Amino acid sequence: MDIRVQNLQGYNILNLLLPAHFCSWESTLQVIDASGHLLGFVEKNWSFSAASFDILRPDNQLCLKVQGPGWGEGFMSDQVYQVLSADKSFAVGQIIRVWQGLGREMFTREDKFVVQFPADLEVSMKAILIACTLMIDLLDHERRRQHSHH
Repeated sequence: MDIRVQNLQGYNILNLLLPAHFCSWESTLQVIDASGHLLGFVEKNWSFSAASFDILRPDNQLCLKVQGPGWGEGFMSDQVYQVLSADKSFAVGQIIRVWQGLGREMFTREDKFVVQFPADLEVSMKAILIACTLMIDLLDHERRRQHSHH
């Protein structure tokens, strides 16, 4: 999967690449700037209780962790993903999937996210956090699609 993020003039500002074998249990998203330079990766991890994501530099150095809501959290309310330092010692920001009410959640595919991070965070890390938000949304839609077929 290749997602291109463009500005209002139609110029690519980011490319997000998921492997062709993208599946819901193992994935790494590549984040590439407009000039073709690799900014880093979003690597998905799963535990029994929550989804988590590693934000990696191009050399695979762990920079940030994104910890999803635990089992049962975010049911009929906002789903908050904590953006943490690499060692999980402090919070850096949040990715919030905003609950929009039962009717809208059940009958539309429209989602609303809020991404919060410090103004002085590296631009490349901001771009990768936005890419992580898109990955969270893609995984959620895939999960919903699979559940609707059962």
